[in-house]
Amino acid sequence: MKHLIITLFFLISITSFSQTTYYTTDGKNRITKAEANKILSDQVAKMSDVMGKQLYGSLTINDTEIKKDSIISRITFAISDKKSDNLINSGPLSDYKNKEFPKFDLNTLADKNFDSEKLKGKPTMINFWFTRCAPCIDEMPVLNKIKEKYKDDFNFISITYEKKEAVQKFLKKHPFEFEHLINAKEFINQLGIQAYPMNLFLDKNGVLKYVKGGIPYESKEGEELKMGEGNDIIKIIEKLK
Repeated sequence: MKHLIITLFFLISITSFSQTTYYTTDGKNRITKAEANKILSDQVAKMSDVMGKQLYGSLTINDTEIKKDSIISRITFAISDKKSDNLINSGPLSDYKNKEFPKFDLNTLADKNFDSEKLKGKPTMINFWFTRCAPCIDEMPVLNKIKEKYKDDFNFISITYEKKEAVQKFLKKHPFEFEHLINAKEFINQLGIQAYPMNLFLDKNGVLKYVKGGIPYESKEGEELKMGEGNDIIKIIEKLK
């Protein structure tokens, strides 16, 4: 029996160590850790240049699929002005997943209160952003198209820590068709959100079902990185509507 246990342990060890670890940004591509770090480094350099200050990046693992010969982790790239202790993080808001999302009562651009209870009855997408966040701005045209298509089946909410004047000035140049909730620093700190953009998805009962970073950038050989079409977001909306 002792020999059998040792043999089984040896076979399991061989199988485990023979698995290759990959990352994926869209569920289809397969990239190594070095390739993922290179993409992140290039994005950080680009965004730092745009913002005129040093930014920092990290990889967020949203879910992991284990196969016989490989381990595949779906990742998103997070860029922030605060340096993270870890380059690779587990999914954000993990303590809130599959639980009723914390209630909130925030201000709209029309100086009215918005109670989160209003969201129940329909699934909801919540986008966290701020006006100087380049990836946030890049994904807004895509989010506008998604909102236009699914506006009858979904609530679309944006939340920022910034004040009314800054958001109104920003929206004159960058249309963003979500319902805007502002001056939400305390609530954002409560959730522990530090990387932007961040997209959350609640079911019709207000339970947090999915947490996604920003829409991944995509590139074809010989072309520059450009914003993707939000296919992961569309899949989630189709599941929840």
